[in-house]
Amino acid sequence: MGNRYENLQDMGKEEMRLTVSEAVRNREYQVWYQPQVDMGTGEIFGAEALVRWRHPQKGLLLPGNFIPALEKNGLMPLLDREVLRIVRRDAGEAKKAGIPAGPISVNLSTFCAGTKGLAGEEDLLFEITETAKEEEENREIWRFAKQLREEGFRIAMDDYGMGRSTLKMLCQVPFDILKLDRYFISRIGEEKGETILKSTIALAKDLGMEIVAEGLESREQIAFLLRHGCRLGQGYYYARPLEKDRYFQFRAEGKRLPEGRR
Repeated sequence: MGNRYENLQDMGKEEMRLTVSEAVRNREYQVWYQPQVDMGTGEIFGAEALVRWRHPQKGLLLPGNFIPALEKNGLMPLLDREVLRIVRRDAGEAKKAGIPAGPISVNLSTFCAGTKGLAGEEDLLFEITETAKEEEENREIWRFAKQLREEGFRIAMDDYGMGRSTLKMLCQVPFDILKLDRYFISRIGEEKGETILKSTIALAKDLGMEIVAEGLESREQIAFLLRHGCRLGQGYYYARPLEKDRYFQFRAEGKRLPEGRR
């Protein structure tokens, strides 16, 4: 396809589908891993899988350059399945080498197929973002989450507080983990932001959920979260997303983060 590397936003749905399918066949997508850390000890306890697109003309593309177009056209399941394939491959390699790579959290669209029969193969958990605009979409999220739980997976609510009906979703869906969005983490130091975070952490604890903070950038943020009962987090303060081999090296060495700050 002569224009397969033009802006995806300018393509029709079918042309975009062919472009993404070709990129999958050519193994152009990569998964990088952002370490998730026990903020009290600096120990890495897992990672979030984050997709990158390394194509031959434009180099390494971050998700913001292609994810929105795929979401808009309902094509995320194509990418989800490829990311899941790569994570399974990488986790299998780590297991053979005796490296504790997981748990690895993978973002899935609510209409992604392909998890059937994976339970127990790798230490995976799945993140679901509440983006529903209609009641039927809410019901789809519930059915999808129920399917994942029946298959033995743990599930996390990603981007908590950024959707239209997150409290309702907490009532309906049996989430195991709540991820505090970077928007709220960035407001530590502001009275309203801190009040919301303290209340959210208390709510998650009362519901028996683990809590993971996203977008950590400072010691002050980490100190606040630890004071109020959130121990797990990820962000540039600890590490940017790492290529597979570097992440595996960190886990094999028992690396504590952040590097050079302890």
